[in-house]
Amino acid sequence: MAGFQNTLFTLVALLPSMVMAEVTPRREDFAFYHDWEVAVFLVIIILVNLTIVISLCCLCKSVMVVHHSEVVIKERCGKYTATLKPGFHWLWPIVDHPRIVNWRYLNAQNNSATATVQSIVTDHIDTREHVIDFGRQTVITKDTVQIEIDALVYFRVSDPRLGVFNIQNLPDSVELLTQATLRNIVAKMTLDETFSSRDKINSDLLLAIRPDAERWGVTVTRVEIFNIDPPRDIRAAMEQQIRSERERRSVVLEADGNRLKVIIESEGRAAKMVLISEGERTADILMAKGQAKAKMMMADAQATALSSLRSALKQAKDDTRAVDFLNAIQYLNSLKTIPSKLTTIVMVPVGVADKVGDATNL
Repeated sequence: MAGFQNTLFTLVALLPSMVMAEVTPRREDFAFYHDWEVAVFLVIIILVNLTIVISLCCLCKSVMVVHHSEVVIKERCGKYTATLKPGFHWLWPIVDHPRIVNWRYLNAQNNSATATVQSIVTDHIDTREHVIDFGRQTVITKDTVQIEIDALVYFRVSDPRLGVFNIQNLPDSVELLTQATLRNIVAKMTLDETFSSRDKINSDLLLAIRPDAERWGVTVTRVEIFNIDPPRDIRAAMEQQIRSERERRSVVLEADGNRLKVIIESEGRAAKMVLISEGERTADILMAKGQAKAKMMMADAQATALSSLRSALKQAKDDTRAVDFLNAIQYLNSLKTIPSKLTTIVMVPVGVADKVGDATNL
């Protein structure tokens, strides 16, 4: 559109010279006319050229093209008439004109980390989503700590008519409203709550500014706390607190590890003693069972021996009892163990031993 207007203005500027070159008569041609007739003819040519230039200028001013995602507020004789949507529109010269608004936006080139704020005066209102970074601002928390907060506000113009006629400067108004509301919210929170409750601050701030923004035809879609910067002494104290907390956790973890180590070692020793006791009990039970079985087998063997001895004595027609015979054999076997280093043997005559036995019986 701008190229078309520049070409049109160039043609209009060259038109008088072209017309004068074509229709300006030579002096010989006016030889039979009076001087006043020549002057009137020249004035008429100049007026015609001016009329053509003014007409072309009005035609250029009357034609307006609105791009996609943009609208234009049209006024007629200073009164709101319509909101021009994207497309081709006609404005009556002198009577109709677009409303001029002040606007600003962030200009970040090539995905740069730094962006500049551009302020413009335009008659086109962008209906896309906008972002405002109102920089660092000083806020005082509930525990009287002065911090700096950087926030971002995302908004979209939903009703351009309200955004133009209900507020004087829409971007600045949204920024100041967000700053004032953010100060009120942070003033009700402590420093620790400010760091740990960013989502809560974002949601509270969004709910607080949305009703006021809707009166201006603006829909606030998102508010984001970009950065929270405490003073240097507070930051040093926080870092010291974090280091102390980490050291405390390290000591606690080490103590818990030692406690668990002692508990596990005690449980291991207890399990070892239980297993040893269980093994000894099982061994004693097996040994007792073995001894009992051995005694039973020995008793069975002795009973078998007595039975065989009794049968042999009956066949030999001997009145000796089998038990007396076994006792005599056991007595003779025990005599083998009497001579030792720990025993003293006294030899006495047989008759003396009998008499001693008789005296004992009395």
